[in-house]
Amino acid sequence: MNATTSSTSPDAPPYRGYHDIGGRPAGPVVKDEYAFADWQKLSEAMRGALEAKGRIVSLDEIRRVFESFGEDLYNTLGFYERRAEALTVLLDEKGIVPRAAVLARMDAIAAMECRQVDHEAKTVSGKSAPPTGTEAP
Repeated sequence: MNATTSSTSPDAPPYRGYHDIGGRPAGPVVKDEYAFADWQKLSEAMRGALEAKGRIVSLDEIRRVFESFGEDLYNTLGFYERRAEALTVLLDEKGIVPRAAVLARMDAIAAMECRQVDHEAKTVSGKSAPPTGTEAP
């Protein structure tokens, strides 16, 4: 078998990246519906606007950034968190919005909710009421 031949083993050539999980066992798919948080809606709206308006950011670029995160960060972040981080990286790379400005705004928003952002660990802590519709049963 050569590098261009498919294999049934996920670890045989051609090699798969940590982000390429299609076809791997993952257990049952959770089909619960939940209300999206405002920041998730905003992240999706920003991505759509940046992609539509002169193609400032493309889906291929977002995927490239996802794939550059490294396995630990990729697996730590949720879907919308990865998207927000990828948009932050791309806007900084393109000189549109410096990363420092995004992080400062995140800190300001978190402070209004008595929360704190740990940018290195990519976590938010502190007191805040859960968004409507997401309370645990």
